[in-house]
Amino acid sequence: PPSKSVVLVTGGTGLVGQALKEIVEADPIEGYEWYFAGSKDADLTDAAAVGALFDRVRPTACLHLAAYVGGLFANMTHRVEFWRRNVAMQDAVMHCCHERGVRRLVSCLSTCVFPDKTSYPIDETMIHDGPPHFSNEGYAYAKRMVDVQVGGERERGEREREERGNGE
Repeated sequence: PPSKSVVLVTGGTGLVGQALKEIVEADPIEGYEWYFAGSKDADLTDAAAVGALFDRVRPTACLHLAAYVGGLFANMTHRVEFWRRNVAMQDAVMHCCHERGVRRLVSCLSTCVFPDKTSYPIDETMIHDGPPHFSNEGYAYAKRMVDVQVGGERERGEREREERGNGE
């Protein structure tokens, strides 16, 4: 195993990514190298560009913060574009993590993906309990698919480990 952990942070130039970068720089963690990727580093909707980024950075972990976002008006008028870009981004990042043996992937969601009509406090078990607010449908449904895809990727990884253990 590598002597250091390399953490790729997608969305590294965004609000949460920059806040994390400030924390990491103020109090470095020994044995960890951080790479904060922004849209200039790779088009995360392009699987080949994501693969090139992963090959260049060689992460052992990925914190997936990136998303295609916009304001209320943009979300309402370009619902399909928000859905397509976010699904493509999530799929490319998750697939690269799987294909390149990234040991840990953490994907972040926002509260707007939760049902519009819900009880509080909310938690991750409630994500599919009803439709999101109509103004966020494209973005919200795309980001909800993170939960679905993570479950599928986990099952695939477990199946592949079992197959290797059985000599297949």
